[in-house]
Amino acid sequence: MVHDQDLASAYELIYTVAAGKDYQREAYDITDLIRQRNPTADSLLDVACGTGLHLSHFRHSFAHVEGLELAEPMRRAAIDRLDGVTVHAGDMRDFRLARTFSAVTCLFSSIGYARSVEELNQTVDCLAAHLEPGGVLLLEPWFTPSQWVSGPVDTGTAADGRRHLTRMCVSRHTGTTSTLTMHYLLGETGTGIRHWSEEHTLTLFTDEQYREAIRRARLHDVQWLPGWGDRRPRIIAVKRRRARLQVAGPRRAAGRDAGEAQAPHQRRDDLDGRRVDGRGRWRDRHESRSD
Repeated sequence: MVHDQDLASAYELIYTVAAGKDYQREAYDITDLIRQRNPTADSLLDVACGTGLHLSHFRHSFAHVEGLELAEPMRRAAIDRLDGVTVHAGDMRDFRLARTFSAVTCLFSSIGYARSVEELNQTVDCLAAHLEPGGVLLLEPWFTPSQWVSGPVDTGTAADGRRHLTRMCVSRHTGTTSTLTMHYLLGETGTGIRHWSEEHTLTLFTDEQYREAIRRARLHDVQWLPGWGDRRPRIIAVKRRRARLQVAGPRRAAGRDAGEAQAPHQRRDDLDGRRVDGRGRWRDRHESRSD
């Protein structure tokens, strides 16, 4: 029987030890990319944050960070790692938090778990809706159909002194659906050896489908950048800043209807008509202020 802590510890052993994934370097690189486009960025949301390994470094570069994770064992591991950091339970395809952020990331090809083009569009819309004007979105896409290779068996082994882990993974695809079947052997002194398997299904979206999803979300300054060690790139885009209203003079200002004037601490989100107040909180267009 596999326990929740086995899933989280196996994930970290495989990627930090066996695969040599450098979460610190990636986080610093991403921070630099964000600040090149938004020098005053001070908050970040990491969507599908896993066990919080990237967030553990982002928190040193941004004044405020939060995470969102669907898998409960991973979310609990992130909470244990990130004292004082909020890690929300939620699905990247449909979530609404109480604020917006200077940057939103969706890393490690998590976007591939969207099951259709419609869900891809919905996910990117949701990510963009949590950006402040001028905020930066950074995505790491899954493989495209032309990049995908079925059949190879990938093996990874790792140990940290008390635990020994082996994972074998075989991949296949049908149409634009890729499936990865993973088998784990985890040995630990005093516990013995445990075996379990899991299956992951990710969609092989085309570059054009990613571009269209970003266009629909009204993001601009889109760039495709090299990734870390494989053929998957990184996509970065920016949410447009609000143009300042030009007021002709006192007569026009005085002649506005009371309902037309907009309080200086409010701005209207350009995706769905919801308002975000100066503290970054969502307000539906018909919601009355109670604070």
